[in-house]
Amino acid sequence: MAKSAIISIGAYVPSKILSNDDLSRMMDTNDEWIRTRTGIQQRHIALPEETTASMSFEAADAALRGAHMSAEDLDWILLCTDTPEMWTPATACFVQECLKATHASAIDLTGGCAGFLQTLELADALARQQKTVMVIGTELLSRSMDWSDRNTAVLFGDGAGAVIVSPSRDAGIQLTHSRTFSDGSQADILQKPYGGTRNPIPPEIVASGGHHRIHMEGKKVFRQAVYRMANAAHQVLQDTNTSPEDIDWVVPHQANQRILDAVAGELHLPTSKVFSHVRHYANTGSASVILALADMILKGLLEPNQRLVSVAFGDGFSWGSALWDVTSLPPAEFLGRDM
Repeated sequence: MAKSAIISIGAYVPSKILSNDDLSRMMDTNDEWIRTRTGIQQRHIALPEETTASMSFEAADAALRGAHMSAEDLDWILLCTDTPEMWTPATACFVQECLKATHASAIDLTGGCAGFLQTLELADALARQQKTVMVIGTELLSRSMDWSDRNTAVLFGDGAGAVIVSPSRDAGIQLTHSRTFSDGSQADILQKPYGGTRNPIPPEIVASGGHHRIHMEGKKVFRQAVYRMANAAHQVLQDTNTSPEDIDWVVPHQANQRILDAVAGELHLPTSKVFSHVRHYANTGSASVILALADMILKGLLEPNQRLVSVAFGDGFSWGSALWDVTSLPPAEFLGRDM
């Protein structure tokens, strides 16, 4: 059966860095409290002039440059985000215009931190129809955060990632198999309830800043994230008759270090096989897996003939796993990367 492949990767994080010590001057927290609970030391925060579309453009443009492609070669732009440019039109349409991708159809999707893997499944189906697809994951969470809530504000950072997915030509990172899932019955455990048609924002909520508050039941989210990501990975491995010992790297959504370590334990893999750069970038939601792939390539951690499994979990609940085979290393550019 034909496969699709990631043939180029672009990543972008803003230049502004917000450290744990900076946060300690904004809320009741400190560096030790954050690091021991999350493994996070800092996060990148968008500058005032930056938006979801502008960050998406930077990542997408980098991916096109790496592939030596014109934007006119794109058939689709699929942009996954929980922090859109505006309600309408789609953020992907703004990116399409910035890129001058005149032949591309552009739509937005959402899926929280699992959104990239879900969107990648759609891109895989399109690529098997001989389409060239730009998949973008971007979050600008700093603009929609309650900065007095230390239980959520310390976890997130801003960033954008883009991959070009095309029909496999025995090159790039091939998508071998994937499984993604959702369970709307668990939505109330992790949500941002105000701002839609169910809960319009009343003036008193705006005045208190409550419209930016993320409701998260931390212990329940932790248990669900570990169980769902590990289970999805096991299913992908079972579907493909792959043993955990055959996996060279786990490339997870960068939730927090405790979750990543727990997933490694559930998969009976050493933590050294689970890539993490969460200390530098925090949780960048739908961008995080793409940023991780770019960083791994630039650090020389990925090599041809390696086998990767990626896992992610986000609000909805939505979660999933993907099995990738590295045929050759795609070009990767990571703008703003911490060296």
